[in-house]
Amino acid sequence: MHARTLLGDSNNKEVSKTAATIFITLNIIDAYLTKMSLAMGAVELNPLLTSTGSNIMIKGLMAIALVFILYCFEKERVLWPLNFMLLGVVLWNSAIYWIATLLRSTVL
Repeated sequence: MHARTLLGDSNNKEVSKTAATIFITLNIIDAYLTKMSLAMGAVELNPLLTSTGSNIMIKGLMAIALVFILYCFEKERVLWPLNFMLLGVVLWNSAIYWIATLLRSTVL
């Protein structure tokens, strides 16, 4: 069955919009946590984002552009697996930030 057929009714369109909103939000949270962690001495592990990974505006615009491209190619169902992977990244960054905060408070 074709992706447009699956997304033809209003319920599936709402699910697709929800996936896009979650994806953009997770990217912004990731950029914020990266920025905070880098300020505490952490290192960016993604070689593609070493210069822009903590810029919230650029990261948000990149996420919007990717969502747009996925919609243009009728591949928006890929957003759900991407959301789960990005949730893992956000949880990882949260842990790194939390550990850096703990280490910083014990050193001071």
